[in-house]
Amino acid sequence: MCVGAQNGEGQLRYDVIIAGAGFAGLAAAGELRAKRVLLIDRYEIGTHQVSACGTLLGVMQALDAMDCVLQIHPRIVVTGPRGPIVYPLSHPFCTFDFEKFMRKLARRTDADFVLAQVQGVRGDIVQTTRGDYEGKVLVDATGWSAALARSISPHHVNKRVMSFGIETVQRYRGEGLLFWYDPTRYRAKHIQWIFPCGDESRIGVASYLGETKLKDELEQFTRDVGVGTDELHGGYVPYALREPTVENIFVVGDAAGQCFGVTGEGIRGALYFGQAAGRIVRRVADGEIPLATGLIEYRRFVQAHRLYFTLLYWFQKIMTNAPILMAEGIMRFFSLPKLLSKILDLYVAALNPVTLRRAPDCIDARTRP
Repeated sequence: MCVGAQNGEGQLRYDVIIAGAGFAGLAAAGELRAKRVLLIDRYEIGTHQVSACGTLLGVMQALDAMDCVLQIHPRIVVTGPRGPIVYPLSHPFCTFDFEKFMRKLARRTDADFVLAQVQGVRGDIVQTTRGDYEGKVLVDATGWSAALARSISPHHVNKRVMSFGIETVQRYRGEGLLFWYDPTRYRAKHIQWIFPCGDESRIGVASYLGETKLKDELEQFTRDVGVGTDELHGGYVPYALREPTVENIFVVGDAAGQCFGVTGEGIRGALYFGQAAGRIVRRVADGEIPLATGLIEYRRFVQAHRLYFTLLYWFQKIMTNAPILMAEGIMRFFSLPKLLSKILDLYVAALNPVTLRRAPDCIDARTRP
């Protein structure tokens, strides 16, 4: 593992500090091997799942993580007021083992890890519940709360453009990714889902409006499908791009709103932009380019993808405000085979998983989580 140097005030100094050891933080850290890197998170790596953990199969293939896949899904089924709509997928999705995947990503880094809650930033110093740490380059990968960016710019986080969801894991077998969008039965502008993972399924409900009191609705839905409701997890899902840089900070993943509207898919974006930020940050840490140049390059890289996020942002707005039958008609129209194939090609190309890079395990991988 890398060991941070001491500055004149006794604070630990690193080449790079990454706040958040989720998908985006670990993706960035994997690009920074052999640098002095610190990962900070309030949870042990792989222990705090808030996602349904579904993504394109191509993501797991590109990252050589097929051993983490629990089930492959060649179709999506959306049940509307007039029955199911089937979407055969030319690009399959999968559900995966969160803990196993996160630990795999962790073994591909040689960063130090500190178990602490990030409280804010002052210049190049990250303040935590375990003390202060100084870094040449700072990366905010703290999820929707964007702890570093928000401590500088309070308006960086806007809950008016976030969905909110909760889910439970139950013994339930199924095929395909299953969604329900039926305001005649459940609350308007809400969606329900079942993500099968072998013998179990992740079953949840989300509000596109960011409403948080969803437990009663989830219990109703689980009763409807014949299961119970045990432990819950979930959280906010930003569906509008935020600023990718805030002063001297690179902002990645949900902290930068890099999550698609409608589908709520954020894992691919976190990995994709996390790696991209990591490559640019490495050049800064190596002294190849100044920090200001690196921030500009990363901002431009994110902005080049803005169109895809904007389209899905507005499509979510349209679908959640359209009359029920109109919304269902649009969903059935997009299930036409030729149109669906073209849409899926564009959806995948927006953040193409073939560009993801698989870092080898570190020599000291035995010390990783």
